[in-house]
Amino acid sequence: MSLFAELKRRNVVRVGVAYSVIGWVIAQVAEFAFENFGAPDWVLKSVVVILLLGLPLALFFAWAYEITPEGVKREKDVDRSESITHSTGRKLDFVIIGALVIALGYFIWERQTTPEPAAVVTEQSGDSAVTPPGSEPTGRSIAVLPFVNMSSDQEQEWFADGLTEEILNSLAKTPDLLVTARTTAFGYKGSNEPIPEIAAALNVDHVLEGSVRRGGDTFRITAQLIRASDGFHLWSETYDRPMEDIIATQEDIAIQIANVLETALDPDALAEMMDSGTRSFEAYEAFLTGLGALRAFDRSGDAYEVLNAIESFDRAVEIDPTFAKAYGYISVFWDLQLQSNQMAYGITEEPVEVLKARRNDALDNAIRYEKDPVQRLVYEAERARDQRDFRRALRLRQEFFDAKPTADIGIGSLFGAYRDLGMHREVTDLIKKIYAGGQYPERFANAALQSIRTVEDAEFMREFTQMAVDKYGENANLLYQAHRQLLWAGDIDGASNLVPRILSSRIAEDNLELVSLRQACAEKNLAAASDIHNRILEKYPDEFSVQWLAYGIMGDTEAAAEMFVPYDERKEFERIMDYLPYAHFDPRRFPNFMEEVAGQGLEDREVLELPYRCSR
Repeated sequence: MSLFAELKRRNVVRVGVAYSVIGWVIAQVAEFAFENFGAPDWVLKSVVVILLLGLPLALFFAWAYEITPEGVKREKDVDRSESITHSTGRKLDFVIIGALVIALGYFIWERQTTPEPAAVVTEQSGDSAVTPPGSEPTGRSIAVLPFVNMSSDQEQEWFADGLTEEILNSLAKTPDLLVTARTTAFGYKGSNEPIPEIAAALNVDHVLEGSVRRGGDTFRITAQLIRASDGFHLWSETYDRPMEDIIATQEDIAIQIANVLETALDPDALAEMMDSGTRSFEAYEAFLTGLGALRAFDRSGDAYEVLNAIESFDRAVEIDPTFAKAYGYISVFWDLQLQSNQMAYGITEEPVEVLKARRNDALDNAIRYEKDPVQRLVYEAERARDQRDFRRALRLRQEFFDAKPTADIGIGSLFGAYRDLGMHREVTDLIKKIYAGGQYPERFANAALQSIRTVEDAEFMREFTQMAVDKYGENANLLYQAHRQLLWAGDIDGASNLVPRILSSRIAEDNLELVSLRQACAEKNLAAASDIHNRILEKYPDEFSVQWLAYGIMGDTEAAAEMFVPYDERKEFERIMDYLPYAHFDPRRFPNFMEEVAGQGLEDREVLELPYRCSR
């Protein structure tokens, strides 16, 4: 008898076919179960290896042994005339048919339950934009959801958020991996929505989620990369390591994801991706804590959260004196202390000379130690503006925006340059362009509400403001800006609806008085407005910004302008520069300042009137 005929007689072929089909079904069921229960990747791999190793064993036993009515016997001990392999073969045929039916049913079910791929991100930069539905999917787009803080200490919430942001930033530096903006992804913090629904809303193919648990000097990070089309895990890992390994772990997560998605990691891009700005865990942890405090200020409006931020950033550069990112945030803090129109102004008691020195030192160090030439443009633009070179500041900010068109800091920085020069139409055009592209991150929305000033397109202003309020209505600072924006758009009732929410926030009391004054003037309630104005003058005699804004809202433009005359006469131009971002501020009334900045375009600056001011 030929070998093949003998293999058929002993049912070796049938056993091989049955084992292969059943093994495939087992592998599919295991993949579905393990991935949905979040089992580590090695578990599924182990099952597959065991199934593969079992095949030759099954074939060997089918060749060497036979099932008889008396039990399993060695094949050579069974008389051919008494062999029942034919009967056993028929049973195996039914097993094979049943397994094939199950496999076919599973295949059909999987195809029917797999949703169509979502539209994906098409622009690559530090914070990527999202394209409208209908774009061709690339398979290499991802949203990084905020990692869940599993520690009993809620103070570690900032650590978890900061870790998420740094992983996102690392991934965003990969050349052909498209990453949803941080502020967009953070809008799903604490969300219980299914991952496929979140991915569809963000127009991405993949989602990274995870958790952080910190205890003493160790941490546990669990991360899972999920395919949006079916909710299956493509990669997962749990890291139990000492705290000093946190930076290496962050980098490892980014690299593992980049490899799973088969991105193009050329050496330069890899080096940039792994550059977190410091190699010191202690400095990095302090930096993350500072970012968390700034986000707390954004949400609550409590200016004293900024003090927690500066303490953390100072600690970061004390540990690592070359930490450029931390120096950048330090310079911003001290700059806020110099600008009387900022909510965080005046929360320190340092003399102006000390504030300037600290701001300049931090900015110098940010420029000196920043390795990324594109990021350095932001710091150099701040230096140019400080030197009253507004045109150079605009050019540098435009260069940064062109290189990273969807980075939050680039958009806000370019808005600032436009506002300095009274380029209100350019602001509106840029906002419309970004808005039409489908990008609505929180920081962009907040910066846009601070910047857009026009009465020519009230419908768009109301639409944009309502979108921002609906999406980020928990952000007190954004609500403050939205109230003013609706008044510019002539939506007095819409603005009125926001007032109770703003007044119940932790925004400083003097700013809350301004909200009430705006609303009273918009409603033509002159008596109430006069009472509020008198109260502001009495309660806040040293609050320059509040008093100037109050005069402007009341329509007393002469009194508002007179406040700047002494500064112009003493050539203390910083105070005048603080108010250039306001559309209704006219610097042309101050001759010494205009002589200082002659030829830069401020002579042609467009000055607008407050549409909601009280009649005088």
